Amino acid sequence: MTVSKRALLFISLGLIALHWAYQLIDFPATPVIPASFAELARQIIINKVVLFAILVLLLQLEEHGWQGVGVTRRDWGRHMAIGIGLGLAMFFVLNVALTAVLEAFFPRPAQHGPTILSFFAQWSNLLIWLPIGIFGGGVVEELERIFVLTRFERWLGRPGLILAVVLTSVMFGLGHLYQGVAVALSTAVSGLVFSLVFLRRRSALEVMAAHAFSDVVAMIAGAILAHTAPSHLAWSSTSCVPTPAYAVHAGPCQAGVDTPPRFFRS
Repeated sequence: MTVSKRALLFISLGLIALHWAYQLIDFPATPVIPASFAELARQIIINKVVLFAILVLLLQLEEHGWQGVGVTRRDWGRHMAIGIGLGLAMFFVLNVALTAVLEAFFPRPAQHGPTILSFFAQWSNLLIWLPIGIFGGGVVEELERIFVLTRFERWLGRPGLILAVVLTSVMFGLGHLYQGVAVALSTAVSGLVFSLVFLRRRSALEVMAAHAFSDVVAMIAGAILAHTAPSHLAWSSTSCVPTPAYAVHAGPCQAGVDTPPRFFRS
């Protein structure tokens, strides 16, 4: 089956528009966290694997394929090292410092129900969390971002690239709006920085490594927090997950009021 470049471009743009529309329509103001870590992990893995499969299929149909989105073996070690350094810096500057400043102006609302942090109470969960952060965050989310940037650039040239940078950053931030305006804004800025990291050298490895390592640091920090502050954890009935005391669990499993630490974006 042969698909023309123009047809494939507009198929890609159509799928991007449908994906964004679905996210906007389906995204709840207050997400419901599954009662078990296994169910949460299953949902995330299925979502990321399906998205990755679609992206791979579209890239396979293209002439330039993976090379067209900056995935190459050339100087891969250097690009990975640069990405890891950028990811560490982004964690402290954006996840911690910028969010702290923004929350002074836009306080984070109290969350209802268990937060993602409650699923870090067991060290063994990191065996699932870390691959999710590396593959789901670093590989899939950045491949998606690069795919959007390059499709818009092919469609409208430089104006299209600028539009894609703005739209991908906005969508990235909106996905965290339920955690408050401050987290949404800092996440949008993170999306902008990830776009600029890619455009710096058109290296997918750099931005994937940056995103993956930033997620890994956040996950390890979350697990350490959950274990060094055991008094902050309240175990509810068997029908509920272990819930941090700084989360409100609706119904009979109420465990207290507060919000997750500012660096943790669930």
